[in-house]
Amino acid sequence: MSRRLVAVTLFAASLLSAAPQTQFPDTPAAHQFAAWLEAFNSGDRAKLLGFLQKNNPARAGQIDQEMGFRRMTGGFDFKKTEESAATRFAGVVKERDSDSFARFVLEVESAESLHISQFDLRLIPTPAEFAVPRLTEDCALAALRNELDKRAAEDKFAGAVLVVKSGKPIFTGAYGLADREKKVPNKLDTQVRIGSMNKMFTAVAVLQLAQVGKIKLSDPLGKYLSDYPNKELASKVTIHHLLTHTGGTGDFFGPEFDKHQLELRSLFTVLRTAKTGTSAVCLPESLTIRFRH
Repeated sequence: MSRRLVAVTLFAASLLSAAPQTQFPDTPAAHQFAAWLEAFNSGDRAKLLGFLQKNNPARAGQIDQEMGFRRMTGGFDFKKTEESAATRFAGVVKERDSDSFARFVLEVESAESLHISQFDLRLIPTPAEFAVPRLTEDCALAALRNELDKRAAEDKFAGAVLVVKSGKPIFTGAYGLADREKKVPNKLDTQVRIGSMNKMFTAVAVLQLAQVGKIKLSDPLGKYLSDYPNKELASKVTIHHLLTHTGGTGDFFGPEFDKHQLELRSLFTVLRTAKTGTSAVCLPESLTIRFRH
């Protein structure tokens, strides 16, 4: 390769590396979004906190949640502008650690004041223009294996993984430690608390009942739980409300639950507690206790 060609190639590469990935509109609102994105993506707590304290003080008090959100998403890549004005900027971003997309809306108080008055970020379906190409099964499993190995090595994942196709397992793996102190590795049959994953199983079971006509999603709760303590709620809240977490049934997590949680060793214990009211964690206003994992 000639020296001239090498020089031209290096010059072009330097221009590409210096140029921004995506050009933001030249407006106060867009400038603030770009500044937030830089601070958020940096993963630097002090930098993000400084930005929030100066431009969005209401969120500065939630810096721990902001940093947790950063770790969960890996940051965002700006994909496109949907709306741009002096005081309002909206568009689409993509999570760096997943194929998830989100729509954002940022508003500043005025063109002179850069104080952020509104900032929303909501998950959206993958836009058609950014559709992710489907992988072959072999490539998908290889990518999954690489990602699991990477996260386990970084101590960001510990657990068991099962992938099933047409009722048959096509991938299994156990990663990380079940007991850090004793250095006991996870196995495929290691029992763990799976938290709110049970909500998915419950939803599938309920929809299976609806599919065969045994229940209707539009029916009130009281039709199927006639002894539910809160009669008014049971007459108004539907099965659909419960599945979409819009029933307003309340919550039972709190200091009393924390104090007694070791007593609740099985679903049957919780059901018995809910019926007899023998434990301080039983809140008769809350349906969620009936679906305790």
